[in-house]
Amino acid sequence: MTLLLCPVCQSRLKKTDREAVCENNHHFDYAKEGYINLLLKQSVDHGDNKEMVKARTDFLNTDAYLFLKDRLCEMINEEHPQTLADLGCGEGYYTKDFPAEEKYGFDVSKAALKHAAKKDKDTQYAVASIFHLPLPDSSVDTAVTCFAPAALQEIHRILKDNGSFLFVTPGKDHLMELKELLYDVPYENVTEDLNTDLTLEKTETIRNTFTVTDNETLMNLFSMTPYAHRTPKEGIEKLKETNSLTITAEFIIRLYRKSAI
Repeated sequence: MTLLLCPVCQSRLKKTDREAVCENNHHFDYAKEGYINLLLKQSVDHGDNKEMVKARTDFLNTDAYLFLKDRLCEMINEEHPQTLADLGCGEGYYTKDFPAEEKYGFDVSKAALKHAAKKDKDTQYAVASIFHLPLPDSSVDTAVTCFAPAALQEIHRILKDNGSFLFVTPGKDHLMELKELLYDVPYENVTEDLNTDLTLEKTETIRNTFTVTDNETLMNLFSMTPYAHRTPKEGIEKLKETNSLTITAEFIIRLYRKSAI
């Protein structure tokens, strides 16, 4: 049984062999890796491509951000969720270790979910927009979003009463040494308040440093940041000539709760 809904008629999907079918006979195939594509607009590729997924995977596999994953797992474990949804899960680096009995990972990138589903058979991954989730109302105990927009309307809809939402954003000094290399005037990250009916219960800032000792890893890190789209040529050239850099990783974790009516 699955919580997933048909994106056409919103009735519950039932898994049969290699496909999911709803009561109105809409069919959706599972890929050989195990993910399912529930995005109705299929004419163009969405989200990260294969090269971007590989760069992020290679960087995350250095475990520079392992301390963040460990802390998230601790916080989720305190919630004792039966059902968890990771919104904007990417290639599943965090998702696969989240402690929950039933897990769903959503992203618009087929390339990312192909990787995620191949490595993680305990999570049902689905290609879908986090702003139009194929999940029933009040069906999820814990929702998580790391480094993606907070789809607040959908999060509020899918959370059960007293359900929790963990939202991860960069801290003000996150990757500051990298920005000092790229820009003449590096800037601090700004944390914005969320306009939501969810109750903010906890805000926690965690930080660590890691040292990159090869240029390929530095370029992988660079390619998974917003800086890749707005760095001047001079900054990129400096980065290409850098082989070692000690960098601050800083994250803000906010825990929100959906109040029982």
